[in-house]
Amino acid sequence: MSDFWLVPLSWDGETALLGEERLRLEPEDLRMRFLETMGRIHPRLLMMFKAHLLPEDESGEVCGTEELPFALAQSGDIRLSAAAEPSETMAVADAPPTWRLSHCAEAYLNRMLTAREAAALLRQAEAEPEAERWLDAMRTWTAGGRQVILLRED
Repeated sequence: MSDFWLVPLSWDGETALLGEERLRLEPEDLRMRFLETMGRIHPRLLMMFKAHLLPEDESGEVCGTEELPFALAQSGDIRLSAAAEPSETMAVADAPPTWRLSHCAEAYLNRMLTAREAAALLRQAEAEPEAERWLDAMRTWTAGGRQVILLRED
């Protein structure tokens, strides 16, 4: 069974930081209605991406890994970089470990709406009362200059 996560993202074209405020979108029926509503506003407002495709495999020839080296349910930020070598020990005083970003993920991130574009679209969004916290989080993140990514964790 897959988990779907709403994730605040800081992306500067080289480093992706998945914020620790990640929200699991459940129950499934509410998630489906919420995603359908966001898709009607703009098809790229919440594009889904498979979490295991974020890090690059060791060969660098394949997008993603068979097994995700981190869990979206873990606490703390998750950092991926197009420039850095993968290393769980790449510690810079309290910085999270850094994994190498796959070229597929980099292409995906470069196609995302900017935080400003998403924030403007979210002004017209409405959500069911049970999903209001998801919409509020998206508005807060984009108002703070972060993008929003929808990740599927298998």
